[in-house]
Amino acid sequence: MACSSGDKHVDDPDGPDNPGGGDEYEDIQVVNGKVRFYLREAENSVRKAMGTGERAWSKSLVSVNGKSYAVESDENGRYYVEASASSSGTYNAILTNSGSSGWYGSSAYADVKLPYSQFWAATAASLQSYPMYGSYTKENGNKLVFDDAFAVLDLALTGSAKIASVKVENLAESPLAGYANFLPSRGYLSITGGVGFAVLNCTDNGKCVSLESGTPKHFYVMLAPGDYPSGLKITISDSEHRAMEHTLTTAQLTAGKATSVTLKYAPDSDLVFYESFDNFVWGGNIMGGQESTGYAPTAEAVTPGTGTGRDGYADSFEKVAYNNPGSAFIQSNTWDEISGKTVGTSHLMSDSYVASRNIADYTYMFRCQEYQGYLACGTGNTGRGIFQTAALKSIDGIRSVKVSFDFCYQYGSTDLLLFQVVNGGMIASASVDGKSIALTADNSGYTSASGRYIVEKSHVTLPSSEAAVKKWHNVEVVVNNATDGTMLYWAGNDVSSGVHGFYVDNIEVRALGEMGRGSDNLRVLYWNIQNGMWSDQANNYNNFVAWVKKYDPDICVWCESATIYKDNTNSAQASSARFLPDGWAALAARYGHAYTAVGGWRDNYPQTITSKYPIETLLKITDSDQAGKPVSHGAAIQRVTVKGRTINIVTLHTWPQAYGFGVGSADQAASAANKEGDKYREFEIKYICAQTVNNPAYASCQDWLMMGDFNSRSRADNWYYGYPENDTRLLVHNHILDHTDLKDIIAERYPGSFISSTYGNARIDYMYASPSMYARIVNALTVMDKWTTATQSPYVSNFYDPSDHRPILADFELKQ
Repeated sequence: MACSSGDKHVDDPDGPDNPGGGDEYEDIQVVNGKVRFYLREAENSVRKAMGTGERAWSKSLVSVNGKSYAVESDENGRYYVEASASSSGTYNAILTNSGSSGWYGSSAYADVKLPYSQFWAATAASLQSYPMYGSYTKENGNKLVFDDAFAVLDLALTGSAKIASVKVENLAESPLAGYANFLPSRGYLSITGGVGFAVLNCTDNGKCVSLESGTPKHFYVMLAPGDYPSGLKITISDSEHRAMEHTLTTAQLTAGKATSVTLKYAPDSDLVFYESFDNFVWGGNIMGGQESTGYAPTAEAVTPGTGTGRDGYADSFEKVAYNNPGSAFIQSNTWDEISGKTVGTSHLMSDSYVASRNIADYTYMFRCQEYQGYLACGTGNTGRGIFQTAALKSIDGIRSVKVSFDFCYQYGSTDLLLFQVVNGGMIASASVDGKSIALTADNSGYTSASGRYIVEKSHVTLPSSEAAVKKWHNVEVVVNNATDGTMLYWAGNDVSSGVHGFYVDNIEVRALGEMGRGSDNLRVLYWNIQNGMWSDQANNYNNFVAWVKKYDPDICVWCESATIYKDNTNSAQASSARFLPDGWAALAARYGHAYTAVGGWRDNYPQTITSKYPIETLLKITDSDQAGKPVSHGAAIQRVTVKGRTINIVTLHTWPQAYGFGVGSADQAASAANKEGDKYREFEIKYICAQTVNNPAYASCQDWLMMGDFNSRSRADNWYYGYPENDTRLLVHNHILDHTDLKDIIAERYPGSFISSTYGNARIDYMYASPSMYARIVNALTVMDKWTTATQSPYVSNFYDPSDHRPILADFELKQ
């Protein structure tokens, strides 16, 4: 590869930026054993394009044939050196300054650092001190023209994202950056050792680099000059954890030149999430084994508690052992110090470290450490680690997605890898290295708000030793009913002391499509909206309306559908100022429902139904046939006719307390001990069923739905609760299951799964269907998404935003 120092095209010698010799050609002359060389940088040197700035020639140092010379200026302000004449006529020169020695070893010809870890703006600025090289040529005469000995990839990007990193990998895996020697006969840096990639960290102290749709933004990556016949892979990732790849099938990188690649940043439309830890550049490569190469800011051995103060933007040139992590534990080793927080709000490593790795939004990186290009979880001590992403907010609606990731067990592992889908999403299938794995009760399941898959060791190759080269294994999991609240979670499966660790990389989530709806679909949505959607009433219900519109239901049933309290307080609102339930017609119209009806309304907690189709109220229930024993929060039958099919909907909300209805405060403890609350709920459900689905007056009605807050547990979930069979908490649903033909939609659809309908571990909200309606179900789920994820209200400690309950959604095929 030719040196570019012989470039004929030089800058205007009389211009202020390049005070070299004149345009006229003059060869060197030996005068008193000295040769005068005028100094200049090559025209269009890559460092100028990178924004390095103008050279301070008066502060520069020049070495010619191994001897240093002071830079002088003549009467015209032109900078020169007078070097000793060479008997061979060869003059090889190096241009440096007082800060250059940090870039190389014993001389600027040996052990020159070609950084594999580079930074937006900062690396370019640091090149003021990076050595440049020049040689005498007949072509240039008495002008020493200095040029860069490294090559540059100039990536010109347009788009609308904020870029977090640009990674360039040599597909042949030979070094692309690291340490190099400069040979004047070649004219470029020749790699002597290093790694097969370079990363431009673009996080810019957490701001990341914004793209524009029209004007390209240039990302410059320093690389080793040479031919790369196997090609170079470019991976660009953004602040929202999405990415795109581009491959240069063959590449020739020339010293002092920029190879330009122009791209529009446009991740694949189906890509929901991507994390390959490209900004994780420190530490050894334990996957590559003891012969692999790794670097860090310092050579110290890192433990879970050392190196916490490292600047995330520190240069990384110190060689470290293959098994030396690049970081301490990213978060505290004490779970209570991070539980309920995020990496951004609770971390052990420095603030700049968290910003530089683009990990602040992740939920947990508990006992996690950086290695070169991947994450180690639970490898630093005998406790299990946990890595949990942020919510997958790029998911639109309710989707089926495919999650894939690479992982490897730590040497000596005594545990299994637990992968979970948290806060929505049911694992439908799994494969390891392309081989389908049967899901069983031993390796999968769903509890509360998390689906799980446990990777058994029989499907993978275990490391033979810590020092051995290790094998990545690929896991693919298909997840149904994923939402923008879904998070991914990795951990050891065993909570006891042991060897729990594993390594994880190349996490990718791709949308497979919207969950199916019927060709003639009816979508029904139920939700206990807690005190008349108190959480959003001060916001004019704007978030609530936007959320309903996102799911576009045909029929909604709202439990606790009356305004009770003033905005952001638990002080009672005056009756005349309460917007709901009278305001439901106006509110429902905002999300496209023209019809509304309130059920049996006897206190502050009625149910309201809204619909795109006309509603007929058949029955309102407030009182029972026994004096002093009302149906506490009312019930109703409302009929909706959709495209010729009549749907009968029973809405209800049973008594919520452990003590019986109407019991005075002095007797409530005794009443609760007597299970009178459970028994009152049983009384209510018996009466409601007798007046609705079991009422002979409605015997001709085929299509029934029953839904509400039952404030009761079901024996369908008793494998999880573990109550005695005769436990009074099961009475309500025992009656429904034993004395009606209604089917519990969620329990029937997801047998062996416990899906909580509240922010805690309780399933007390249900949607039941008659056999004729159950047969028409296309999809059903307890909705867990970003907005409905409950958080404690900042105003009233026992209220939750937006509700303490989760919605239930079901799609039915009405086509005959």
